[in-house]
Amino acid sequence: MTMELVLVIHSHLRWLVAIGIIGALLASLFAVARRQWLTFERWTVRVIPWMLTLQLLLGLILLVGSGATLGWDMPALRPQVEHATTMIVAVGISHMLPRMLRNADVRRSANRAALAILGIGVLVFIGVVRLRGLVYWMPF
Repeated sequence: MTMELVLVIHSHLRWLVAIGIIGALLASLFAVARRQWLTFERWTVRVIPWMLTLQLLLGLILLVGSGATLGWDMPALRPQVEHATTMIVAVGISHMLPRMLRNADVRRSANRAALAILGIGVLVFIGVVRLRGLVYWMPF
């Protein structure tokens, strides 16, 4: 795979990640209101770590490629490293979601999942804005 193809996949996958995060947040809020997880809602939340991990792997490929191209000039790589660091934290939080779903108290698990997903969404937004600017998310 060429770096351009990896960049295109990574860039376009961001919209799927954004939709997934919004869907998982809504699923968690519905579970809080109903005090019951539907199977579809559980799977909506469980998919988030997979999507973010895929994005992370593609991003790390891009970071290593950029680093090699720039001769690992760290001042030039600062925005990419800050972006990667923010996203690694978001991915780490996302990997706690399946464990949150195992709690027998549905309201507590849904509340915790909603807060975690909201935090993930904020971190993803901040990370992308740090790298590309606000126009990248809102091209219109």
